[in-house]
Amino acid sequence: MNNTETSKLIKASAYLRYSDKKQDGNNSLAIQKSQIQVLAEREKLDITNWRADKATSAFRSNISKREGIQLIFEDIANGAEAICFYEESRITRSITDFYNEVYTPIKLQYPHVKFFSTHGDGEWNPDDPIVQAKLVFAAEESEIKSVRTIDAQGNLLNREQPKRPGSRTPVGYDMKHGVLHPNDDAIVVELIYYLASWGHSHSIIAQFLNKSAITTIKVKNWNSSTIGYILSNRAYSGNLSWNVRTSYEISKPKPERDIELFKNVHSPIISTTVIHLVKQINDLKERLGTMNTPFYLRSIIKCKSCNTCLIAKDHSPKGKPGAYRIYKCLECNNSVPILPAHEAVLNDLLKKWNTQLDTISTTSRKQLKQWSTKLKKTKDSLKQQRELVFLNEKTLADDIINSSLLRETFLTAKRHLENEITYISESMDEIELLIKDDYLIITLKEILNHSFYDFSDTELRVFLLLFFDEVQINFEKNNEIQISYRLSPFVSLEKSTGYVTEKMQ
Repeated sequence: MNNTETSKLIKASAYLRYSDKKQDGNNSLAIQKSQIQVLAEREKLDITNWRADKATSAFRSNISKREGIQLIFEDIANGAEAICFYEESRITRSITDFYNEVYTPIKLQYPHVKFFSTHGDGEWNPDDPIVQAKLVFAAEESEIKSVRTIDAQGNLLNREQPKRPGSRTPVGYDMKHGVLHPNDDAIVVELIYYLASWGHSHSIIAQFLNKSAITTIKVKNWNSSTIGYILSNRAYSGNLSWNVRTSYEISKPKPERDIELFKNVHSPIISTTVIHLVKQINDLKERLGTMNTPFYLRSIIKCKSCNTCLIAKDHSPKGKPGAYRIYKCLECNNSVPILPAHEAVLNDLLKKWNTQLDTISTTSRKQLKQWSTKLKKTKDSLKQQRELVFLNEKTLADDIINSSLLRETFLTAKRHLENEITYISESMDEIELLIKDDYLIITLKEILNHSFYDFSDTELRVFLLLFFDEVQINFEKNNEIQISYRLSPFVSLEKSTGYVTEKMQ
Protein backbone atom coordinates (compact mmCIF):
# COMPACT_ATOMS: atom_id res chain seq x y z
CA MET A 1 0.00 0.00 0.00
CA ASN A 2 1.50 3.34 -1.02
CA ASN A 3 1.61 6.53 1.04
CA THR A 4 -1.31 8.12 -0.84
CA GLU A 5 -3.58 5.18 -0.08
CA THR A 6 -2.48 5.14 3.57
CA SER A 7 -3.26 8.83 3.99
CA LYS A 8 -6.87 8.19 2.96
CA LEU A 9 -7.40 5.61 5.69
CA ILE A 10 -9.06 6.40 9.03
CA LYS A 11 -6.70 5.97 11.97
CA ALA A 12 -8.29 3.37 14.27
CA SER A 13 -7.76 1.37 17.47
CA ALA A 14 -9.07 -2.18 17.80
CA TYR A 15 -10.45 -3.69 21.00
CA LEU A 16 -10.22 -7.41 21.79
CA ARG A 17 -11.55 -9.31 24.81
CA TYR A 18 -12.36 -12.79 26.02
CA SER A 19 -13.93 -13.71 29.34
CA ASP A 20 -12.62 -17.11 30.46
CA LYS A 21 -9.10 -17.80 31.70
CA LYS A 22 -9.43 -21.27 30.20
CA GLN A 23 -9.28 -19.58 26.81
CA ASP A 24 -5.65 -18.52 27.33
CA GLY A 25 -3.66 -20.03 24.51
CA ASN A 26 -6.60 -20.84 22.23
CA ASN A 27 -7.52 -18.96 19.06
CA SER A 28 -10.28 -16.68 20.48
CA LEU A 29 -8.25 -13.49 20.06
CA ALA A 30 -6.92 -14.71 16.71
CA ILE A 31 -10.48 -15.09 15.43
CA GLN A 32 -11.45 -11.62 16.65
CA LYS A 33 -8.31 -10.09 15.15
CA SER A 34 -8.89 -11.80 11.81
CA GLN A 35 -12.49 -10.54 11.60
CA ILE A 36 -11.46 -7.01 12.62
CA GLN A 37 -8.81 -6.98 9.88
CA VAL A 38 -11.52 -7.88 7.35
CA LEU A 39 -13.61 -5.03 8.79
CA ALA A 40 -10.68 -2.60 8.51
CA GLU A 41 -10.20 -3.41 4.85
CA ARG A 42 -13.92 -3.03 4.16
CA GLU A 43 -14.31 0.29 6.02
CA LYS A 44 -10.88 1.72 5.01
CA LEU A 45 -9.43 1.75 8.52
CA ASP A 46 -5.76 1.87 9.44
CA ILE A 47 -5.47 -0.01 12.74
CA THR A 48 -2.53 1.51 14.56
CA ASN A 49 -3.17 0.00 17.99
CA TRP A 50 -4.52 -3.34 19.23
CA ARG A 51 -5.91 -3.18 22.76
CA ALA A 52 -6.94 -6.32 24.65
CA ASP A 53 -8.50 -7.24 27.99
CA LYS A 54 -7.72 -10.87 28.80
CA ALA A 55 -9.84 -13.01 31.10
CA THR A 56 -12.19 -10.13 31.91
CA SER A 57 -15.89 -10.85 32.43
CA ALA A 58 -18.21 -8.50 30.59
CA PHE A 59 -20.61 -8.69 33.55
CA ARG A 60 -18.28 -8.53 36.55
CA SER A 61 -15.72 -6.01 35.31
CA ASN A 62 -16.50 -2.30 35.35
CA ILE A 63 -15.92 -1.44 31.71
CA SER A 64 -14.34 2.00 32.18
CA LYS A 65 -11.74 0.53 34.55
CA ARG A 66 -10.50 -2.15 32.15
CA GLU A 67 -6.91 -1.57 31.10
CA GLY A 68 -7.67 -2.08 27.42
CA ILE A 69 -10.55 0.44 27.51
CA GLN A 70 -8.38 2.99 29.32
CA LEU A 71 -5.80 2.61 26.55
CA ILE A 72 -8.56 3.19 23.99
CA PHE A 73 -9.34 6.53 25.67
CA GLU A 74 -5.66 7.44 25.43
CA ASP A 75 -5.59 6.47 21.75
CA ILE A 76 -8.56 8.76 21.04
CA ALA A 77 -6.88 11.61 22.91
CA ASN A 78 -3.77 11.00 20.79
CA GLY A 79 -5.59 11.24 17.48
CA ALA A 80 -7.35 7.91 16.80
CA GLU A 81 -10.55 8.56 14.82
CA ALA A 82 -12.26 5.20 15.12
CA ILE A 83 -12.79 2.23 17.46
CA CYS A 84 -13.52 -1.21 16.09
CA PHE A 85 -14.46 -4.42 17.89
CA TYR A 86 -15.74 -7.93 17.36
CA GLU A 87 -19.50 -8.60 17.80
CA GLU A 88 -21.45 -6.87 20.61
CA SER A 89 -21.02 -9.42 23.42
CA ARG A 90 -17.24 -8.90 23.23
CA ILE A 91 -17.54 -5.38 24.59
CA THR A 92 -20.18 -6.00 27.26
CA ARG A 93 -23.26 -8.05 28.17
CA SER A 94 -24.82 -5.04 29.88
CA ILE A 95 -24.60 -2.54 27.04
CA THR A 96 -25.64 0.43 29.19
CA ASP A 97 -22.20 0.56 30.82
CA PHE A 98 -20.46 0.68 27.42
CA TYR A 99 -22.95 3.29 26.17
CA ASN A 100 -22.78 5.47 29.32
CA GLU A 101 -19.10 5.06 30.23
CA VAL A 102 -17.42 4.73 26.84
CA TYR A 103 -19.59 5.59 23.82
CA THR A 104 -21.32 8.71 25.20
CA PRO A 105 -18.25 10.35 26.83
CA ILE A 106 -16.19 9.83 23.68
CA LYS A 107 -18.94 11.17 21.41
CA LEU A 108 -19.48 14.20 23.66
CA GLN A 109 -15.79 15.13 23.69
CA TYR A 110 -14.82 13.79 20.25
CA PRO A 111 -17.99 13.75 18.10
CA HIS A 112 -15.98 12.88 14.97
CA VAL A 113 -14.87 9.50 16.37
CA LYS A 114 -16.63 6.51 14.80
CA PHE A 115 -17.38 3.03 16.15
CA PHE A 116 -17.36 -0.13 14.03
CA SER A 117 -18.42 -3.74 14.65
CA THR A 118 -17.39 -6.78 12.59
CA HIS A 119 -21.05 -7.87 12.55
CA GLY A 120 -22.39 -4.91 10.62
CA ASP A 121 -21.63 -2.67 7.67
CA GLY A 122 -20.91 1.02 8.14
CA GLU A 123 -20.66 2.93 11.40
CA TRP A 124 -21.93 1.13 14.51
CA ASN A 125 -25.00 2.91 15.88
CA PRO A 126 -26.48 1.91 19.27
CA ASP A 127 -29.80 3.54 18.25
CA ASP A 128 -30.19 1.16 15.30
CA PRO A 129 -33.06 -1.29 16.12
CA ILE A 130 -31.09 -4.21 14.69
CA VAL A 131 -28.10 -3.38 16.89
CA GLN A 132 -30.41 -2.98 19.88
CA ALA A 133 -32.01 -6.37 19.29
CA LYS A 134 -28.57 -7.99 19.05
CA LEU A 135 -27.53 -6.38 22.31
CA VAL A 136 -30.69 -7.55 24.07
CA PHE A 137 -29.99 -11.14 23.11
CA ALA A 138 -26.34 -10.72 24.10
CA ALA A 139 -27.47 -9.44 27.50
CA GLU A 140 -29.62 -12.53 28.10
CA GLU A 141 -26.98 -15.06 27.11
CA SER A 142 -24.50 -15.95 29.85
CA GLU A 143 -21.97 -17.10 27.30
CA ILE A 144 -22.53 -17.19 23.53
CA LYS A 145 -19.95 -19.84 22.79
CA SER A 146 -21.65 -21.01 19.62
CA VAL A 147 -20.82 -17.69 17.90
CA ARG A 148 -17.14 -18.20 18.48
CA THR A 149 -17.31 -21.86 17.40
CA ILE A 150 -19.09 -21.15 14.13
CA ASP A 151 -16.82 -18.18 13.42
CA ALA A 152 -13.81 -20.46 13.93
CA GLN A 153 -15.23 -22.83 11.33
CA GLY A 154 -15.91 -19.86 9.05
CA ASN A 155 -12.28 -18.78 9.35
CA LEU A 156 -11.11 -22.22 8.30
CA LEU A 157 -13.75 -22.93 5.65
CA ASN A 158 -14.26 -19.36 4.40
CA ARG A 159 -17.99 -19.50 5.15
CA GLU A 160 -20.36 -16.54 5.61
CA GLN A 161 -20.57 -15.06 9.09
CA PRO A 162 -23.11 -16.83 11.31
CA LYS A 163 -26.19 -15.42 12.92
CA ARG A 164 -26.41 -15.01 16.67
CA PRO A 165 -28.42 -17.77 18.39
CA GLY A 166 -31.68 -16.62 20.03
CA SER A 167 -32.29 -16.25 23.76
CA ARG A 168 -34.98 -17.97 25.82
CA THR A 169 -38.36 -17.70 24.09
CA PRO A 170 -41.27 -16.43 26.27
CA VAL A 171 -44.49 -18.41 26.69
CA GLY A 172 -46.89 -17.53 23.85
CA TYR A 173 -44.15 -16.90 21.29
CA ASP A 174 -42.14 -18.88 18.75
CA MET A 175 -38.71 -17.71 17.65
CA LYS A 176 -38.22 -17.59 13.87
CA HIS A 177 -35.04 -16.16 12.37
CA GLY A 178 -34.33 -14.22 15.55
CA VAL A 179 -37.81 -12.62 15.72
CA LEU A 180 -40.64 -13.48 18.14
CA HIS A 181 -44.02 -14.50 16.63
CA PRO A 182 -47.21 -15.14 18.70
CA ASN A 183 -48.38 -18.76 18.76
CA ASP A 184 -51.54 -20.57 20.00
CA ASP A 185 -50.49 -20.14 23.64
CA ALA A 186 -50.76 -16.35 23.31
CA ILE A 187 -54.41 -16.55 24.43
CA VAL A 188 -53.29 -18.00 27.78
CA VAL A 189 -50.92 -15.05 28.26
CA GLU A 190 -53.82 -12.70 27.48
CA LEU A 191 -55.93 -14.43 30.15
CA ILE A 192 -53.15 -14.08 32.73
CA TYR A 193 -52.82 -10.35 32.04
CA TYR A 194 -56.61 -9.89 32.09
CA LEU A 195 -56.89 -11.51 35.53
CA ALA A 196 -53.93 -9.48 36.80
CA SER A 197 -55.51 -6.25 35.52
CA TRP A 198 -58.42 -6.97 37.88
CA GLY A 199 -56.07 -7.24 40.84
CA HIS A 200 -55.88 -11.02 41.26
CA SER A 201 -52.64 -12.20 42.85
CA HIS A 202 -50.07 -14.44 41.19
CA SER A 203 -51.05 -17.37 43.41
CA ILE A 204 -54.79 -16.96 42.70
CA ILE A 205 -54.13 -16.83 38.94
CA ALA A 206 -51.93 -19.96 39.16
CA GLN A 207 -54.61 -21.80 41.16
CA PHE A 208 -57.28 -20.83 38.61
CA LEU A 209 -55.21 -22.05 35.64
CA ASN A 210 -54.37 -25.35 37.35
CA LYS A 211 -57.98 -25.90 38.45
CA SER A 212 -59.18 -25.18 34.90
CA ALA A 213 -56.51 -27.54 33.45
CA ILE A 214 -55.16 -24.73 31.26
CA THR A 215 -51.64 -25.52 30.02
CA THR A 216 -49.21 -24.36 27.36
CA ILE A 217 -46.46 -26.06 25.40
CA LYS A 218 -43.95 -24.92 28.01
CA VAL A 219 -46.00 -24.86 31.23
CA LYS A 220 -48.05 -27.80 32.49
CA ASN A 221 -48.29 -26.79 36.14
CA TRP A 222 -48.55 -23.15 37.16
CA ASN A 223 -47.05 -21.45 40.19
CA SER A 224 -46.69 -17.88 41.45
CA SER A 225 -43.16 -17.39 40.14
CA THR A 226 -44.15 -18.41 36.59
CA ILE A 227 -47.07 -15.96 36.65
CA GLY A 228 -44.76 -13.27 38.00
CA TYR A 229 -42.20 -13.89 35.24
CA ILE A 230 -44.87 -13.59 32.53
CA LEU A 231 -46.33 -10.40 34.01
CA SER A 232 -42.90 -8.77 34.26
CA ASN A 233 -41.74 -9.74 30.76
CA ARG A 234 -41.80 -6.68 28.52
CA ALA A 235 -41.67 -8.87 25.42
CA TYR A 236 -45.48 -9.18 25.53
CA SER A 237 -45.85 -5.49 24.66
CA GLY A 238 -43.68 -5.98 21.56
CA ASN A 239 -40.57 -4.61 23.28
CA LEU A 240 -37.26 -6.00 24.47
CA SER A 241 -35.38 -4.94 27.57
CA TRP A 242 -32.04 -5.50 29.23
CA ASN A 243 -30.01 -4.44 32.24
CA VAL A 244 -33.07 -4.78 34.45
CA ARG A 245 -31.13 -5.80 37.57
CA THR A 246 -29.44 -3.45 40.02
CA SER A 247 -26.12 -5.22 39.44
CA TYR A 248 -24.63 -8.57 38.53
CA GLU A 249 -24.58 -9.61 42.20
CA ILE A 250 -27.97 -8.08 43.15
CA SER A 251 -31.10 -9.36 41.40
CA LYS A 252 -33.31 -6.50 42.65
CA PRO A 253 -34.89 -4.84 39.60
CA LYS A 254 -33.93 -1.30 38.67
CA PRO A 255 -36.49 1.52 38.66
CA GLU A 256 -38.63 1.41 35.54
CA ARG A 257 -37.14 4.58 34.04
CA ASP A 258 -33.57 3.19 34.34
CA ILE A 259 -34.26 0.02 32.35
CA GLU A 260 -33.09 -0.04 28.73
CA LEU A 261 -36.11 -0.68 26.48
CA PHE A 262 -36.22 -1.18 22.72
CA LYS A 263 -39.67 -0.78 21.29
CA ASN A 264 -41.69 -2.43 18.53
CA VAL A 265 -39.15 -5.20 17.89
CA HIS A 266 -41.88 -7.83 17.28
CA SER A 267 -45.68 -8.31 17.38
CA PRO A 268 -47.21 -7.64 20.82
CA ILE A 269 -49.60 -10.04 22.55
CA ILE A 270 -50.93 -7.63 25.19
CA SER A 271 -52.48 -4.23 24.47
CA THR A 272 -50.97 -1.01 25.79
CA THR A 273 -54.00 -0.40 28.03
CA VAL A 274 -53.76 -3.82 29.72
CA ILE A 275 -50.00 -3.43 30.25
CA HIS A 276 -50.67 -0.03 31.82
CA LEU A 277 -53.49 -1.31 34.05
CA VAL A 278 -51.41 -4.24 35.34
CA LYS A 279 -48.53 -1.93 36.23
CA GLN A 280 -50.96 0.50 37.81
CA ILE A 281 -52.49 -2.26 39.96
CA ASN A 282 -49.01 -3.30 41.11
CA ASP A 283 -48.32 0.30 42.15
CA LEU A 284 -51.62 0.43 44.05
CA LYS A 285 -50.84 -2.86 45.83
CA GLU A 286 -47.48 -1.49 46.97
CA ARG A 287 -49.15 1.64 48.30
CA LEU A 288 -52.45 0.30 49.65
CA GLY A 289 -51.87 -3.41 50.27
CA THR A 290 -53.70 -6.45 48.94
CA MET A 291 -56.74 -6.02 46.73
CA ASN A 292 -58.35 -9.19 48.16
CA THR A 293 -60.26 -7.63 51.05
CA PRO A 294 -63.95 -7.34 52.00
CA PHE A 295 -63.19 -3.72 52.95
CA TYR A 296 -63.09 -2.61 49.33
CA LEU A 297 -63.82 1.02 50.23
CA ARG A 298 -60.72 1.20 52.43
CA SER A 299 -58.61 4.34 51.67
CA ILE A 300 -61.52 5.74 49.60
CA ILE A 301 -64.26 6.35 52.17
CA LYS A 302 -63.99 9.55 54.24
CA CYS A 303 -65.85 11.24 57.08
CA LYS A 304 -67.48 14.36 55.60
CA SER A 305 -67.22 16.34 58.84
CA CYS A 306 -63.63 15.45 59.73
CA ASN A 307 -62.35 15.03 56.15
CA THR A 308 -60.29 12.01 57.19
CA CYS A 309 -60.22 8.47 55.80
CA LEU A 310 -62.16 5.89 57.80
CA ILE A 311 -60.22 2.87 59.01
CA ALA A 312 -61.38 -0.73 58.52
CA LYS A 313 -62.16 -2.69 61.67
CA ASP A 314 -63.30 -6.27 62.14
CA HIS A 315 -64.64 -6.87 65.65
CA SER A 316 -66.30 -10.16 64.74
CA PRO A 317 -66.10 -12.84 67.46
CA LYS A 318 -64.72 -16.25 66.64
CA GLY A 319 -67.18 -18.32 64.65
CA LYS A 320 -68.95 -15.24 63.28
CA PRO A 321 -66.65 -13.87 60.55
CA GLY A 322 -67.73 -10.55 59.13
CA ALA A 323 -70.55 -10.00 61.60
CA TYR A 324 -69.02 -6.80 63.01
CA ARG A 325 -67.02 -5.29 60.18
CA ILE A 326 -67.13 -1.52 60.21
CA TYR A 327 -65.58 1.65 58.81
CA LYS A 328 -64.68 4.00 61.67
CA CYS A 329 -63.58 7.62 61.92
CA LEU A 330 -60.86 7.98 64.53
CA GLU A 331 -61.51 11.73 64.86
CA CYS A 332 -65.19 11.68 65.83
CA ASN A 333 -65.50 7.95 66.69
CA ASN A 334 -68.52 7.53 64.41
CA SER A 335 -68.73 4.28 62.47
CA VAL A 336 -70.83 2.48 59.88
CA PRO A 337 -71.21 -1.27 59.17
CA ILE A 338 -69.67 -2.18 55.83
CA LEU A 339 -72.77 -3.86 54.38
CA PRO A 340 -75.11 -0.81 54.26
CA ALA A 341 -72.18 1.39 53.13
CA HIS A 342 -71.35 -1.03 50.32
CA GLU A 343 -74.99 -1.38 49.31
CA ALA A 344 -75.44 2.40 49.07
CA VAL A 345 -72.28 2.71 46.94
CA LEU A 346 -73.20 -0.14 44.58
CA ASN A 347 -76.75 1.14 44.12
CA ASP A 348 -75.41 4.59 43.18
CA LEU A 349 -72.91 2.96 40.82
CA LEU A 350 -75.60 0.86 39.10
CA LYS A 351 -77.79 3.92 38.52
CA LYS A 352 -75.02 6.05 37.02
CA TRP A 353 -73.01 3.46 35.10
CA ASN A 354 -75.40 3.09 32.15
CA THR A 355 -75.83 6.82 31.66
CA GLN A 356 -72.22 7.87 32.22
CA LEU A 357 -70.41 5.25 30.11
CA ASP A 358 -70.13 7.46 27.02
CA THR A 359 -69.02 10.38 29.19
CA ILE A 360 -66.25 8.26 30.72
CA SER A 361 -65.05 7.12 27.30
CA THR A 362 -64.99 10.64 25.87
CA THR A 363 -63.53 12.31 28.94
CA SER A 364 -60.86 9.65 29.35
CA ARG A 365 -59.47 10.36 25.88
CA LYS A 366 -59.84 14.10 26.43
CA GLN A 367 -57.88 13.83 29.68
CA LEU A 368 -55.09 11.86 27.99
CA LYS A 369 -54.79 14.49 25.26
CA GLN A 370 -54.60 17.30 27.85
CA TRP A 371 -51.86 15.47 29.74
CA SER A 372 -49.95 14.96 26.50
CA THR A 373 -50.21 18.67 25.64
CA LYS A 374 -48.92 19.71 29.07
CA LEU A 375 -46.11 17.17 28.92
CA LYS A 376 -45.07 18.56 25.53
CA LYS A 377 -44.76 22.04 27.04
CA THR A 378 -42.58 20.66 29.82
CA LYS A 379 -40.47 18.79 27.27
CA ASP A 380 -39.99 21.95 25.19
CA SER A 381 -38.89 23.82 28.31
CA LEU A 382 -36.34 21.10 29.13
CA LYS A 383 -35.01 21.25 25.57
CA GLN A 384 -34.46 24.99 25.98
CA GLN A 385 -32.55 24.34 29.19
CA ARG A 386 -30.45 21.75 27.39
CA GLU A 387 -29.61 24.20 24.59
CA LEU A 388 -28.55 26.74 27.22
CA VAL A 389 -26.24 24.15 28.80
CA PHE A 390 -24.70 23.40 25.38
CA LEU A 391 -24.22 27.13 24.74
CA ASN A 392 -22.55 27.65 28.12
CA GLU A 393 -20.39 24.60 27.55
CA LYS A 394 -19.23 26.00 24.24
CA THR A 395 -18.51 29.41 25.80
CA LEU A 396 -16.50 27.83 28.61
CA ALA A 397 -14.76 25.24 26.44
CA ASP A 398 -11.23 26.31 27.45
CA ASP A 399 -12.08 26.31 31.16
CA ILE A 400 -13.74 22.89 30.88
CA ILE A 401 -10.62 21.35 29.34
CA ASN A 402 -8.58 22.45 32.35
CA SER A 403 -11.16 21.56 35.04
CA SER A 404 -12.34 18.00 35.64
CA LEU A 405 -14.94 19.31 38.13
CA LEU A 406 -16.43 21.70 35.58
CA ARG A 407 -16.38 18.97 32.95
CA GLU A 408 -18.21 16.57 35.27
CA THR A 409 -20.76 19.27 36.18
CA PHE A 410 -21.72 19.84 32.56
CA LEU A 411 -21.81 16.10 31.86
CA THR A 412 -24.11 15.50 34.85
CA ALA A 413 -26.42 18.36 33.83
CA LYS A 414 -26.71 17.07 30.28
CA ARG A 415 -27.40 13.52 31.44
CA HIS A 416 -30.10 14.71 33.84
CA LEU A 417 -31.85 16.75 31.17
CA GLU A 418 -31.58 13.92 28.65
CA ASN A 419 -33.08 11.48 31.16
CA GLU A 420 -35.97 13.83 31.91
CA ILE A 421 -36.65 14.45 28.22
CA THR A 422 -36.54 10.72 27.51
CA TYR A 423 -38.92 9.97 30.39
CA ILE A 424 -41.42 12.58 29.21
CA SER A 425 -41.15 11.36 25.61
CA GLU A 426 -41.88 7.80 26.72
CA SER A 427 -44.88 8.98 28.75
CA MET A 428 -46.19 10.87 25.71
CA ASP A 429 -45.70 7.78 23.53
CA GLU A 430 -47.63 5.68 26.03
CA ILE A 431 -50.45 8.22 26.18
CA GLU A 432 -50.68 8.24 22.38
CA LEU A 433 -51.02 4.45 22.35
CA LEU A 434 -53.66 4.57 25.09
CA ILE A 435 -55.67 7.10 23.07
CA LYS A 436 -55.67 4.79 20.05
CA ASP A 437 -56.47 1.60 22.01
CA ASP A 438 -60.17 0.62 22.19
CA TYR A 439 -59.64 -2.00 24.91
CA LEU A 440 -60.95 0.21 27.74
CA ILE A 441 -64.27 1.15 26.14
CA ILE A 442 -64.86 -2.47 25.00
CA THR A 443 -64.27 -3.75 28.53
CA LEU A 444 -66.46 -1.08 30.11
CA LYS A 445 -69.30 -1.98 27.75
CA GLU A 446 -68.94 -5.65 28.66
CA ILE A 447 -69.42 -4.73 32.32
CA LEU A 448 -72.94 -3.55 31.43
CA ASN A 449 -73.87 -7.21 30.90
CA HIS A 450 -72.98 -8.07 34.50
CA SER A 451 -74.04 -6.98 37.96
CA PHE A 452 -71.51 -5.37 40.24
CA TYR A 453 -72.92 -7.64 42.95
CA ASP A 454 -71.40 -10.57 41.02
CA PHE A 455 -67.89 -9.11 41.26
CA SER A 456 -65.43 -10.57 43.75
CA ASP A 457 -64.09 -8.37 46.55
CA THR A 458 -60.80 -8.05 44.66
CA GLU A 459 -62.48 -6.96 41.43
CA LEU A 460 -64.73 -4.46 43.20
CA ARG A 461 -61.80 -2.94 45.08
CA VAL A 462 -59.82 -2.51 41.86
CA PHE A 463 -62.78 -1.04 40.00
CA LEU A 464 -63.57 1.46 42.76
CA LEU A 465 -59.93 2.51 43.14
CA LEU A 466 -59.81 3.29 39.41
CA PHE A 467 -63.16 5.05 39.05
CA PHE A 468 -63.80 6.57 42.50
CA ASP A 469 -61.91 9.60 43.71
CA GLU A 470 -63.54 9.42 47.12
CA VAL A 471 -66.71 8.38 48.96
CA GLN A 472 -67.93 10.78 51.64
CA ILE A 473 -70.23 9.64 54.44
CA ASN A 474 -72.21 12.18 56.43
CA PHE A 475 -72.80 10.71 59.88
CA GLU A 476 -74.88 13.75 60.84
CA LYS A 477 -77.36 13.03 58.03
CA ASN A 478 -78.17 9.40 58.67
CA ASN A 479 -74.98 8.10 57.04
CA GLU A 480 -75.74 9.79 53.72
CA ILE A 481 -73.29 8.75 50.97
CA GLN A 482 -71.85 11.08 48.32
CA ILE A 483 -69.51 9.75 45.62
CA SER A 484 -66.98 11.66 43.53
CA TYR A 485 -66.30 9.65 40.37
CA ARG A 486 -63.18 9.74 38.24
CA LEU A 487 -63.77 10.12 34.51
CA SER A 488 -60.46 8.46 33.67
CA PRO A 489 -59.06 5.26 35.22
CA PHE A 490 -55.41 6.15 34.52
CA VAL A 491 -54.59 6.99 38.13
CA SER A 492 -50.83 6.47 37.83
CA LEU A 493 -50.55 8.87 34.90
CA GLU A 494 -52.45 11.49 36.85
CA LYS A 495 -50.00 11.03 39.72
CA SER A 496 -46.82 10.99 37.61
CA THR A 497 -47.80 13.96 35.43
CA GLY A 498 -49.17 16.00 38.33
CA TYR A 499 -52.30 16.86 36.39
CA VAL A 500 -55.66 16.20 38.07
CA THR A 501 -58.37 14.34 36.20
CA GLU A 502 -61.92 15.56 35.88
CA LYS A 503 -64.42 14.38 38.49
CA MET A 504 -68.14 13.63 38.42
CA GLN A 505 -70.40 13.87 41.47
